Amino acid sequence: MQLLEYVFDGVSVQPVEGYKIDPEVSPNLVFFPGKLSISAEVGIDLLAEEPKYSDYGVSLALKVGPKADEQAPYEVHVTAKGLVRMHLVQAEGQAEERRVRAMVNGVSLLYGAVRDQVMTITSRSVHGPFLLPSVSFADLALPKPALTTRKSAAKRGKKVSKAPI
Repeated sequence: MQLLEYVFDGVSVQPVEGYKIDPEVSPNLVFFPGKLSISAEVGIDLLAEEPKYSDYGVSLALKVGPKADEQAPYEVHVTAKGLVRMHLVQAEGQAEERRVRAMVNGVSLLYGAVRDQVMTITSRSVHGPFLLPSVSFADLALPKPALTTRKSAAKRGKKVSKAPI
């Protein structure tokens, strides 16, 4: 698999007002991830399918900030899109497996680019450099539980939410 290109749709890195460096945590680069609220939305689309490769568009929307009652140096909101190519001939019946591998690995590559961009921006920012923690997107490969329909869930009094991609 190869990341052919990527772009940032939006990048916002705002210093958190009143942030005080915690002497228990190294102020250099790495910030303790347990104090961070991190959320990500991902997406994937098949763009082209050729005999020797498949191209997928992947997207990542990332939000990082302090957890409630915690401190973090920055509020980060980044959206990025990329084009990934899965090489080799697709075997019969493996389309879903290839899509999942493209999503997990493509989003991981985008996250690396986002991580670098945030580090570059914060290297000259008021609270100093901020390296986002390492994140695994392997859970995206896990089977999704079947969603109940809104009507049947409403009859049982359950709340239904949309599953992430």
